[in-house]
Amino acid sequence: MQQEVLSILGLLHDVSNNYQGASLVLNQIIDGVYGQSLEEIKPLLIALQQTNDRGVSLIQSKRTAFFELNPVTEEQFDMLSFLQNNYSRFKPIAQYHSLNLHYETQSSYKHGTQVRGDSISIDRMLCNLVTNAIKYTLAGDIFLRLLNQEDDLIIEIEDTGCGIAAEQLSNIFIPFWRAPQSRLSDKAGRGIGLYIAWMVAYAHGLSMRVDSVAKQGTKFTIIFPYKDDGIYGVDGRMLPKSQRLQDALPI
Repeated sequence: MQQEVLSILGLLHDVSNNYQGASLVLNQIIDGVYGQSLEEIKPLLIALQQTNDRGVSLIQSKRTAFFELNPVTEEQFDMLSFLQNNYSRFKPIAQYHSLNLHYETQSSYKHGTQVRGDSISIDRMLCNLVTNAIKYTLAGDIFLRLLNQEDDLIIEIEDTGCGIAAEQLSNIFIPFWRAPQSRLSDKAGRGIGLYIAWMVAYAHGLSMRVDSVAKQGTKFTIIFPYKDDGIYGVDGRMLPKSQRLQDALPI
């Protein structure tokens, strides 16, 4: 029952964030922020189309819980272009908040950038992390990176925001938990985005690390372990060790 409630709340959370972002970009287009000609606003229209498609995918996948891996929805995709699409969607949102969003890649990758997994869930994981980076960064930069760490493929999402106090780091993935300073600020939130991100990583057998310094910024690192077949992500032999939330959470 608890997982069912969290699944529904998680879906509402992500769909709401998705269309709030789309509304923000649409208002910028109407205000002429990016120009008046079709050529000038076409990149924004493409980003809006991607955002709409993402919202439709989220709603259509409502029966697939983010803390489970459904073999039916597994697919192979290129993480390099996948992150490029995420960058294109979030760049105008970052600009609206006077932030600089950067997408940094390598010239080549040791074992390529092919990933197997549930692309909708992985997108939810990444979007929640980028959304939080934008929300809690008042000024400065946000970095989205795809790198090699020895044989592994890693994604980094780093910001120059408010950071997280060391004594609070062990709580950030607990559903509905919010830092005391967040509850007192004007930043709306439900305390579920990081929980969704963690559980998606857990279901895919990924590692997630967070490094943060209060008042300086936060970096989330997602590690896709190398597989013998050269494709990162799930491989059919990998299943979550336990569906119990207390076993999955890093507490």
